[in-house]
Amino acid sequence: MQRPTIKTIAQETGLSIATVSKALNDSPQVRPETRAIVVAAAERVGYQLNMHGVQLRTGKTYQVAAIMTAPGPKQNEWEGVEYAQLLSGISWALEESPYRVSLYAVRNFEESLATIRQIVSLKKADGIIVSGTRADDPRVRIMQAADFPFVTYGTTIHNAPHAHVDADNEQMIRHSVARLAERGHCRIALVNPMAELTYAITRLEAYCRALETAGLAFDPALVAHGPLTPAFGRQNVLTMSELSDPPTAYICANEASALGAFSGFHARGLMHGRDAVINATDDLNVSQYFAPPITTYFLPIHEPSEMLGSYILRRMEGEPPEALQTLIMPKLIERSDDRLVKI
Repeated sequence: MQRPTIKTIAQETGLSIATVSKALNDSPQVRPETRAIVVAAAERVGYQLNMHGVQLRTGKTYQVAAIMTAPGPKQNEWEGVEYAQLLSGISWALEESPYRVSLYAVRNFEESLATIRQIVSLKKADGIIVSGTRADDPRVRIMQAADFPFVTYGTTIHNAPHAHVDADNEQMIRHSVARLAERGHCRIALVNPMAELTYAITRLEAYCRALETAGLAFDPALVAHGPLTPAFGRQNVLTMSELSDPPTAYICANEASALGAFSGFHARGLMHGRDAVINATDDLNVSQYFAPPITTYFLPIHEPSEMLGSYILRRMEGEPPEALQTLIMPKLIERSDDRLVKI
């Protein structure tokens, strides 16, 4: 059987060979609807584009680099959402485009910085998606200085405007504290991510403002920053429950730390709903299977990950970063009233 060619697609669609060629090479001279017709016909006839030839002609790699922190071989603690969930949504968003995701698994911030320098200087990809943003992120500065298309999963504070997607951490924490205060909690603990991360800063500032609005005093002993593992959640319950005036509510940054908090309750003989309550933000909605199930703020991971994929495509097409900035408010899932009840 003869291998399908551009001529085959032209006969299939009634378009000229020149138009088909331009469409397959992602030329801006071809309208999106025409390109969609060509791509659909190419799939029907089994045509495979010679990407190496296209790369030589256009200078593009047709790769999107996803810089993700991956657990090391000795890491045996669950930390909630992992890079595989993010990659799945990004890949889905790129499916109808000629671009594919290349994973760059890094161990820490320094390695991600070095990786981005290499990708930008050697043009090993056409765009970058990166997470774990900091308030003043040098990775963002490098990409902006090179006018390199990128999107961050997370915000920054001191960098110039750039494309980003994130949960609305400020609104989520302010709502969470206000809800718990309305239910009679005066000692609300915040189990937060690593202090240098932007969303940790945003959450802490929102927490302080929400306490002030509710007329509650801020106590630094009720705030903890660290890796969001079950061990971290457990240790903070063990520590904070020993205070002379312990928390009656714990806002955990993810379900992994909330799971550890439950272990701390068990170790201290605390009962959820009688002595204190646990709420969680972010993650995979596995908290519905906790015993008892806990109140969470849930954002299905496919929403931000698919948006990251969509935004990097638009950024590579030249859309300004100011038009590609979204904060998504997670959905409140109330699984208990969270008022303390004497049992």
